[in-house]
Formats: sequence, structure tokens, C-alpha cells
Amino acid sequence: MSTDAIVMLREGHKEIRRLIHSYRAERDAEVIAPFLRALTVYTYIEREGMYPRVGILVPETEPDILGFAEEHHIADVLAAELYEMRPDAVAFDAKARLLMDIVERHMDAEDHRWFPRVRAAVGRKELREIGAWMVTLAERAPQHPRRPSSQMMWDTVAA
Repeated sequence: MSTDAIVMLREGHKEIRRLIHSYRAERDAEVIAPFLRALTVYTYIEREGMYPRVGILVPETEPDILGFAEEHHIADVLAAELYEMRPDAVAFDAKARLLMDIVERHMDAEDHRWFPRVRAAVGRKELREIGAWMVTLAERAPQHPRRPSSQMMWDTVAA
């Protein structure tokens, strides 16, 4: 597997899209646990690995990164709530579908707008270094969602 950070994140998108498609096709609550696990690891490596490093290498992407961080925060809140819900809860399916819609919108923005911009501005060597760091982060990433604090990721990175 490539350690190019963008290739790795696109692979993560494929897996998350597969799980979303599976849930939508079957409405099988069994898909939610692997979806939440994949989403939790993915958002962790992106937030802790990709965003801070690209923010330093390509400062003009900061507005995109801030927007993506806000989307992560919303997704984290919904994911934590969904993780704590029983599958037979009245709002379970609605919350799952809303979370999946937000995640798909986020992935589309990265795939079609942000990744090409980053690829044009960041060299292969740097993308491989970021990817190698993301592999390390994935090994220690949380395996299930947690309620986020109200403090933004970017606030802690910028401090």
C-alpha cells in the first residue's frame, strides 16, 4: 500500500463509501459499528496528520482546513450520539443517514477540490512523509467515537 497521504485518504474514502452504500442498501444496523470505527480512525489521522502538516506547507489552504475541521466536529458529535444509541431507537436511522450525508459531502469536497490543490502544491516526498506519519497515527487512533470538546482542532494546533 502506498504511503502517499492523498492515496491513503482516498482509500479511506472508498472504504467509508462502501460501508455507507451497504447501510443504505440494507438498513442493516450491523454496518454501523464498522462504519463508525472506520470514520473515527479516518478523521483522527486526517485531523492529527494531514491537516496540520498541509496547513504549514500550504498556508493558503487554511480556510479549507478550518471548514473541514468544523465538518469533522459535527460528524464527531453525530457519530458519538449514534454510537451510544440502540439500533431500535426512533432517531437511529435518521441520525445515521444524516451523518452519512455529511461525511459524503466532506469526502466529495476533498476528492474534487482539496486533494488536487494539495497535490499541486505539496511534493511527493512530503506527501509520503505525511502518509508515513498517518500510518503511525492509525495504529494509535481511537476505535470508536467520543464526544468532542467544544474547542476546535485548529485552536489546539495553532496554539
